[in-house]
Amino acid sequence: MSLPRTALFGGAFNPVHEGHLALARFLTQRLSLKRIVFVPTGRPPHRSLAGDPGCLHRQRMLERVIRDQDGWEVSDFECRSGGVSYTLRTVEALFPDEKPWLILGADAFEGFSSWFGVETLLDRVHLLIVARPGWTVGAVRTACRQLVPFGLPDLPSFWESPDWENERLALSLFRTKANGEERVLAFVHAGTPDISSTTVRESLGDWSRGGNPPGNILPAMVKSYIVEKGLYGVSFRNRP
Repeated sequence: MSLPRTALFGGAFNPVHEGHLALARFLTQRLSLKRIVFVPTGRPPHRSLAGDPGCLHRQRMLERVIRDQDGWEVSDFECRSGGVSYTLRTVEALFPDEKPWLILGADAFEGFSSWFGVETLLDRVHLLIVARPGWTVGAVRTACRQLVPFGLPDLPSFWESPDWENERLALSLFRTKANGEERVLAFVHAGTPDISSTTVRESLGDWSRGGNPPGNILPAMVKSYIVEKGLYGVSFRNRP
């Protein structure tokens, strides 16, 4: 089986920042992706979104910043669906005849075994786990072991490898079969900027109180949209 050339990149994107874009560029090149579908979360089941300006604004910021990127697109599925957003339903709606990569930060992956319809979801996607700030080998290993009953490999020798723990392996791929379906599990150290949406929102909060505008952590088109719409407490009076 050849590797998938399509990926689903879901998340709050609250707001989208340079870390998101650098990761998408890395994965596009490293995995020869032809298509990445960005899906801003509508209403997540496990948490509320801090300082959320609304799904439509988060979608519009994404659309602005990726519009000139070949093969990148934004789906409004979760924004317009209403109700709680479940990744399984998103995959079934957007990829009825395709089995894409599902891009997950290591922090999100830690709770993956409790996701809605996880066993069915594992039949519908291949998992692409990306190292995130603050991740630990132990937590990700535990998350993997919780999925062994659903057909994922245990990989004891992989977790004992110093190459992974010391971030010397940019990409590790594993294939297995369950329920007659081939599954690919990938772990990625992308080496992308250490940026979080929380950090970006904190920087925007400082700006709204008269501090300096965010630097290169935030794309210029996103920054201008935030000013234009008065999001995160920022308005035209903050324009430098």
